[in-house]
Amino acid sequence: MPDLNGVAKKTKGRQKIEMKKMRNESNLPVTFSKLRTGVFKKASELATLCGVDVAVIMFSPGNRVFFFGSPSVDSVVQRYKTQGPPPLLTLDLNKVHSTVDEVELHTHLHCLSNQIAIEKKRTKDLNHLAKAVEDQFWWARPIESMTYSQLDKYKKMLEEFKRQLKEKRGNLN
Repeated sequence: MPDLNGVAKKTKGRQKIEMKKMRNESNLPVTFSKLRTGVFKKASELATLCGVDVAVIMFSPGNRVFFFGSPSVDSVVQRYKTQGPPPLLTLDLNKVHSTVDEVELHTHLHCLSNQIAIEKKRTKDLNHLAKAVEDQFWWARPIESMTYSQLDKYKKMLEEFKRQLKEKRGNLN
């Protein structure tokens, strides 16, 4: 469809999107990632333009936590705690307790525990990898940080390397 200048449009432009959960589960993380940035940008603009404190906390489809706060999430949450909820949100705790789905909370706790275990394993693996790299590039470490046994081991390695080098030189001549 040509526009006023007689040039055909290449895109459909901005269109209204129906607000409902997406059917294709594989698109959720990408869409979340793109929209998360926009929500954080709007929260930042709101804080800057209106001079208000803002906190946004989101859980991704992969159960990762993302947050934005101005000045910080902690300060906004602390301020909310000290002032208490507005009168319209005051609830009877017995009613709240009866509406909380304990199974859902336990499932969420289990997911968080699994994520912690995964991160601990990842940290352990990264530490092992760092140690392996450190051992592989031992010559880059300061001598002062090495133990006597390490220095002795590296001395023997250098002597063996020197011997092999002399051997190769002898074969070339």
